[in-house]
Amino acid sequence: MRRSKEDAEQTRQAILDAAEEMFCNLGVAASTLAKISSRAGVTRGAFYWHFKDKADLLQALHERSFLAHEVLIRAAARDGHEDPLGLLESAAIEMLSAFEKDLRQQRMVMIMNAHGPAEEGTAWLQAVNADLFRTLSALFVQAHAKGQLTPDFLPDEAASILLATMNGLLTEWLRSDKSFQLAQLGTRLVKRQMTMFRQTAEPDLETLTSYPEQVSR
Repeated sequence: MRRSKEDAEQTRQAILDAAEEMFCNLGVAASTLAKISSRAGVTRGAFYWHFKDKADLLQALHERSFLAHEVLIRAAARDGHEDPLGLLESAAIEMLSAFEKDLRQQRMVMIMNAHGPAEEGTAWLQAVNADLFRTLSALFVQAHAKGQLTPDFLPDEAASILLATMNGLLTEWLRSDKSFQLAQLGTRLVKRQMTMFRQTAEPDLETLTSYPEQVSR
């Protein structure tokens, strides 16, 4: 039984490896399930034992690329954190450093950026982006509630800015063939951005209660 489970997991990982490679080289649309199965050296039946379709495959690839700091910010968004802005800053910096060395993370971003709006798996991609936005926004909402977020930005606005900054850094680094030091430049930018987000003076009660109700989507 144990050998059977190990074999099944090896087959699953082989399919994921083949899909990751083909999605990067050919794009999601051109990478048919038949081609992926052939590349992985498995039958179509074996493929469908592990995955329902491309969207299921993309989700598994995304989950496989999760890093520890991503798990941490999701837990903090759900359960609360005493210093949400500090957590976001450290998590963003750790992500940049890890991304610079992690080929799997790089491939995942390449796959997501190359995904066309009409391709299979679009709904999955939209859901992933929306979930990340909600996670960041929830932490900025916490920062607002603690009086840590400057009144210059709504929580949703701050989340959008941070998300655009991180996506822009990762995408441009890959697009430019890694022509700049991602972690070094990104760390400086993230630190300055977080300084911009932080409340530097003691806010009054009116400021803390003046945001609209819909601060998260």
